[in-house]
Amino acid sequence: MVDENLQQLETEVWNYVETLRDSPEARIESRYAFYKKYGDGDKSETYGYGDAEIAFLGWEERCVLRPPDAHPPGSAWWSNVNLWFIYLSELGAKAYEVAFPKDKLPSPAQFWMRFIEKPNPQSWYKAHNSSIINGYIKYPKLAEKETIPEKIFINMVLYRLLYAQSMVEGRFLFPKLGKILGDPRGNSVEFITHMDAYYPDSYPMSTKDINEVLGKVHSLGELSVKFLDDVLIEPELTHLYQRASEWNNNPELNTLIKHHKPAYPNGEKLPNPSKGFIIRVILWLRKLFFKK
Repeated sequence: MVDENLQQLETEVWNYVETLRDSPEARIESRYAFYKKYGDGDKSETYGYGDAEIAFLGWEERCVLRPPDAHPPGSAWWSNVNLWFIYLSELGAKAYEVAFPKDKLPSPAQFWMRFIEKPNPQSWYKAHNSSIINGYIKYPKLAEKETIPEKIFINMVLYRLLYAQSMVEGRFLFPKLGKILGDPRGNSVEFITHMDAYYPDSYPMSTKDINEVLGKVHSLGELSVKFLDDVLIEPELTHLYQRASEWNNNPELNTLIKHHKPAYPNGEKLPNPSKGFIIRVILWLRKLFFKK
């Protein structure tokens, strides 16, 4: 009986989510509504825990969520991962509203129920990141259609999310500072989502965007991005993915990294973006003073 009820619940939620497919604006409106209800915001934080997600969704709306018949078209991978993410969150919310047994739900939907029941940075990251990981695992064939620079960028987005989660999980060099910087309601996360050097201006990527992703542009903004990716995150990637697979209850996450390098979507190591002289020096100093 529970299985039949779950199927009915899933069908009801999916039918709603399908109405959002061809409208980036409707997707954003749905997230506004979700976080107004469950974001635990106040007058200064309209969407509470949804602020960072909605800021990033604004970039997605501009660049990757356009319908296939738009000019230029959007990205099938980004569109489907985003829609699946919305589905899992709405499934958790609907299950919460009807008091559906939590343990019968898919793991990401369970995390969304827990977030709704007890909003905090840890519960939000588990709900958000487990849903994103689930989408990555679900749509590797669509990711294969992206260009090599776009695949590299997709991996960057994932490990930056996992790194942000590690800060609130206490796996940061300065734990108290990490909890502040990683809080999805904080200005630091929103700053990153709005920083031009972090995300391409167009999609499919322009030559300028590709050069930035591949580390061929040496601006101050790009240097800060490369410091985050190459100095803080990359040396810890294998450990980060292992721990994140535990936090988010998804062992398959470990298949997305090979030989200490990101390997989504097909398990093959992608080309390594170039590292400027300053970054190479900092990495050398890190190895010198922080040997394990």
